[in-house]
This record gives sequence, structure tokens and C-alpha cells, in this order.
Amino acid sequence: MTTPVAADGVRAAIRDTVRDDVAARARALLVARLAIALYLVELLLNLLRPHVLPNEPALSIFQKLPGSEGSLGRLLGTPRAVFWTLLAGIVIGAALQAYVLVTRPDERRARALTWAIIGVLLLPFGLIPLAVVGAAPGAALACVPGTAFVLWLLHHAQRLSRIPLAMLLVAFGWGALIVFGLGRASSNLAFGTINGFALKGHKSDLAGQIHTQYRIIDGLLVHLGLVNALLVAAGVVLLLTLFRHRVTDAVTGLVVGAAIGLGYNLVESVLFIRLFGMLSAFNGATGGFEYWIRQSIGLLGGQVAFGAVLGAGIGLAAQARDRRQRRRTAAAAIVAAVGGAIATETLAAWLSHLAHDHITVGGPLDTLIISPFFWLLPQAPFMLVAALILVHGTRVRGAAARAAVSAETASGPAVTRQEAPFLIDPALRFWTLIGTWRLHGWNGLRTLRRLQTAQLDLAAWRWQHPDSTGEEGNALRAKVMRLKTGPAPRPMPPAPAPRPGQAAS
Repeated sequence: MTTPVAADGVRAAIRDTVRDDVAARARALLVARLAIALYLVELLLNLLRPHVLPNEPALSIFQKLPGSEGSLGRLLGTPRAVFWTLLAGIVIGAALQAYVLVTRPDERRARALTWAIIGVLLLPFGLIPLAVVGAAPGAALACVPGTAFVLWLLHHAQRLSRIPLAMLLVAFGWGALIVFGLGRASSNLAFGTINGFALKGHKSDLAGQIHTQYRIIDGLLVHLGLVNALLVAAGVVLLLTLFRHRVTDAVTGLVVGAAIGLGYNLVESVLFIRLFGMLSAFNGATGGFEYWIRQSIGLLGGQVAFGAVLGAGIGLAAQARDRRQRRRTAAAAIVAAVGGAIATETLAAWLSHLAHDHITVGGPLDTLIISPFFWLLPQAPFMLVAALILVHGTRVRGAAARAAVSAETASGPAVTRQEAPFLIDPALRFWTLIGTWRLHGWNGLRTLRRLQTAQLDLAAWRWQHPDSTGEEGNALRAKVMRLKTGPAPRPMPPAPAPRPGQAAS
């Protein structure tokens, strides 16, 4: 049972981490509305598409093709139950927004209604990735260790001010549920739309239909890359708005974008492991090979690398003061992410096709070296750029930490001269934590870690606000001082009285 003190502590932690003001909720609601608008446009275009097959339903996702009722069709399609749940969520969300406009509730009720609206609008898209993962639980469990390791790397790849762990996990969930779910729902509709318009003039021309299929696939790849990039960018902007982070720069955006891409990559890996495991008799690829290439050698590539570069661009755009420069930086990051996703699917396949004319397909050389090399080749520039941004951003943060800690040391007792060297040097700080654990156990380690984290948050805030004035800065200093003083230690319980006939020690 949760005690009132524990509940108050949880609420205080949420207030310290999440921004829940009117402006933040308005931006979150705007992101949800834009996502729904994107889906409704896809739905409208699908309804207006030319019909190619006789007795074709109004929506192409309801088209029943031979074999579509099997597990493969359920894996790739949009189940009807999910589609109607999406529409129900949109209707309920619209009704709640109308209720808010008419009744104009107070601040507390308006806050609850806003988050309810966002939930009913976006969460139904998460049913699609949940269905994919639920169809292959073994593959999903196999992907957990590598995914958890990359999350650990992202959490510890920052200096001066780490983003909250809750922010990292929400970013991962946004990629796994919203980016994958909304991207898949839109692409399923887009496939029928592009197919209808592309085959409009080739209804009786079999050769023309076959040639047009390549254009349809190319159009679908462009569509999927663009939609995914826009959703990743929206997630980065939303999280940078909602969470109280002390530093907003390229490193912050990179970590958030990479976490979103990692969430998407987990569900996509499960899908391809399951898919190629079912089609191995036809194309020679296996689920094991997909695991090797997506969850082993290429775990830091693909959507993780594209999300990192895109997030870093959003972080740089947030730092720019000129609005035009912000727009250009964000647009360049989106274009780069879209180009990387398309190149991975097209250029890698083309190079692999050329190489397979000279080597044995599926042999050890092809499985371990050739195919992974061609798949990673288009991603290598993005992985290199992400690594360079992280290294440069870490150096900038290191220099900023030294300056900010020195300034805070000179202005008050929150950071003393004896504490400053430990805050500036991560290695020295780590070994101090180890020594504290050896002497005082886990409680001492946690206490020191909370204090150092609060001091680093204060230094990060000082970096962003050189004038050192502001309500948030005073609150951070007060938090440091509370952690320094700490609660009074509990008195030791009295020793039990010796039993009759037992010598007292």
C-alpha cells in the first residue's frame, strides 16, 4: 500500500521532471492533432483512389487477397479491430475537445482532459506494434538484451546533465508505439493509394503492371521514410518541451532521437525476424540472419543512427536564435534522415544484387561479411556523423562544466571548492562513488549520487543562464542544500535485554 509520504514524493518527482504548464500541454496537443491530420489525409486519399480490381472495397486495407487471412497477412496488414479502434479514438478525442471548448473547465480538470485527449488520439496506434510483438514473443525477448544495452549506453553517454531516465524511456516508447504504429497504419493506406493511381492506365496491360510495381515500391519507400522522419522529429520536439532538462543542445537531441529510433528498431526487428522466418523457403533469408544483421552487427545503425542525426539537428535548431536558421537546420536534419532510410533500402539492395552474381548466396562469407557490409555501407556516414557530434558535444559540455562549476563555487555554498574537482572529472566522480559504497554501503552511495546529480543540474542550469538569477536556479540551489543537510539520522534501537541465565556480552 502506498503511503501518503511516498505518494507526495512521487508527485514531487514528476513535477521536477515533467513540465505540465499550459504552453507544454498546448504543444503536446498540437503534435497529437497533426498526427491525426496526417492519418486522416492518408485515409481520404485512399478513399479517393482509382479502383483497379473488380469489387474493390472503399478502403484498400479491407481488400481480401489470397492468403491474406493467414499469419502473414495479419502480420503485415492493419486488423479491422485496430482500424475501428483508431476511428473510435479520433471520434472520442474530437468529442472531448468540443466539451472543453464549450464548458471551459478549471485548470485541474483542463489538465486531466488534455492528457485524456492526447491518449485517446495516439495510443490506439500502439495496438499495431503490440500485435507484431505479441505474434512473435520469442523474437521480442531475444531482442531485449541488445536493446537494453544500447539504452544503457545512451543514458551514460552524456556529461554535465543527463536527461531524466523517464524521458529516455518515454522516447523509446514513442518510437516503438507511435512512430511504428502510425507509420505502419499510414503506409498500409498509402500502398493502396499509390497502387490505385499508378495502375490506373494499366488495368489490362500485364507487362505495364509488372513494370509499374517497381515505381510503387519506390514510392512506398519514400513515403515511409518521410512519415517516420516527421514522427521522430515530432517526438523529439515534444519531449524537449515536456521534460525539464537543464541542457538543450545537440547531445540532448541526439540521445532522444536515438532512443526513439531504438524503440522503432525493436519492433521492426521482431517483424522482419518473423517475416523472413516464414518466407525463408522462398527467398533464402532466415530469421536468424535478420537477428544477426539488425540486433547484432547493425544495432547502432538503421533507425538508431538516423534518429540520432535527426535529433541532433533538432537540438541544434532549438539553440538557434534566428527563426529561419532553426527551420533550415530542422529541415536539413529531416531530409538527411529520409535520405538515409531510402538509401539503406535501395542502395544496399542494388549493391547486394551486383555482388551476388559473383559469390554464393547464403554462404558463410555472404552471411557474415558481404551482406552486412552492403547493408551498413549507406548508414556508415550517419553513424560517423552521430559519433562526431557526440564527441564534440561532450567536449563542449566538459568545458562548460568547468566554467559553470567554478562560477557556482564562487557564488555560494551549494558547490564548495573541495567538491568542484569531483564534479568536473567523471572518472574521479565514479571512483568516489565506488569508495563511498565500500565505506557506507548502498545508502551512502545513493545519497552521494543524488547530491552530485543535483549539483550537476545546478551547474547545467548555470551554463544556460549565466546571470545565475531565476526562480528555477534558486529552487535547484535549495534542493542541493537540502540534500547536503539531509534528514536527521534515526536513533539506533536499544539492545534487547539478556535472557535469564544468559551472560550479557
